Amino acid sequence: MKNFNDVISGVDEVLNSAKHGNFEDVLTKTKNYAEKATKKSAERLEISRKKIELLDSKTKLSKAYEQFGKLQYSAYIGEEVEQESIDRALQEIQLQKTRADLLDTEIAELRAAFVESLSKKEQRQYEREERKEAENAAESE
Repeated sequence: MKNFNDVISGVDEVLNSAKHGNFEDVLTKTKNYAEKATKKSAERLEISRKKIELLDSKTKLSKAYEQFGKLQYSAYIGEEVEQESIDRALQEIQLQKTRADLLDTEIAELRAAFVESLSKKEQRQYEREERKEAENAAESE
């Protein structure tokens, strides 16, 4: 609710400036506010997109581990297993592990840059939201 109150107080400030004949200031402040809000939204969207890519990579990694395990078990019980199938499973595991590590790094860098661009108050709120999101993710697992 604090964000809504911040927006309302910002709008009040702009309207008061307009009443006092500072229409140019109103336009400039409105434009700056819109640009800042658009930039923050784009940054958060990029972080969210990277998180989705990371989840996809982890899902593929899990499937690759499962496939590798099935192949190993088949070999263990004496069934014939092609080495090429094992090699493909190992390559997929390596690919997805590398991809997940890169995405983790990218997310951390994007998040750090985003948090740095926020005011102290916004940083605390963002970090609370992140913790709450992490707790919800942990509960659903």
